[in-house]
Amino acid sequence: MENNKKIARAIIVDDEPKLREVLSIKIKNFLPQLELIGQAENVPQAYEMINQLKPDLIFLDISMPVESGFDLIEKFDEFTFEIIFVTGHNEYALDALKISAIDYLLKPVATQELKGAVEKALKRIKERTIVNKYKLLQQNIINRGTQETKISIPGSKVYDFVKIGDIIYCEGWQKYSKIHLKNGEVIVSSYNLGVFKNLLAEYNFYLTHKSYLINCLHIKKYHKEGIVELIEGHKVPVARRTKEDFIDRFVKN
Repeated sequence: MENNKKIARAIIVDDEPKLREVLSIKIKNFLPQLELIGQAENVPQAYEMINQLKPDLIFLDISMPVESGFDLIEKFDEFTFEIIFVTGHNEYALDALKISAIDYLLKPVATQELKGAVEKALKRIKERTIVNKYKLLQQNIINRGTQETKISIPGSKVYDFVKIGDIIYCEGWQKYSKIHLKNGEVIVSSYNLGVFKNLLAEYNFYLTHKSYLINCLHIKKYHKEGIVELIEGHKVPVARRTKEDFIDRFVKN
């Protein structure tokens, strides 16, 4: 890939003029592969611009007056462009993005992070892998905070897209994790258990043991010797250091 060759056409969507100016300067100075073809300050402008100019890449602010970046996404049935979100420290928004593995940049945008996100986007554009992940993002925007949300689970060769409610428990296994599903399938993921603990923290999962993260909605019984029985006959241990907290949360009324 030649650094001076224009590979993709981009637009910036943000209600802050200063942010648009800074980002456009960084693109001009550090990303010669991009041709900046437009800027929009709100969702209606952006929607019209995208339909007219057909950009390859959109730098999209999440929090804008009246309509958000998420609202813009919901207007499209098909995606012929990549998205890099630009956002402030909004944990609610970051959780939604994390669930779908979409690239995002935090304001103020650091040059190296910008270059890294753009390189990944250009690779996807070049390889023609524009994505069903935005369909997934749309669903997760609608369902965020519930177990109807889907997550992508990376394996050795593919990503599995799984509804959170279908996960019975996650099991730490060496440097990997085994994800046990309601249909009996077990997915081996390259993520360790700590990643799933953070990823599922807001979805009613509980770490009973250093090697077991359970879906609390699938608890059936607690055995006094320190065993939790889940649906489909699965049983996992409760660590001694966790036992009192577990009983307080799930056993005592």
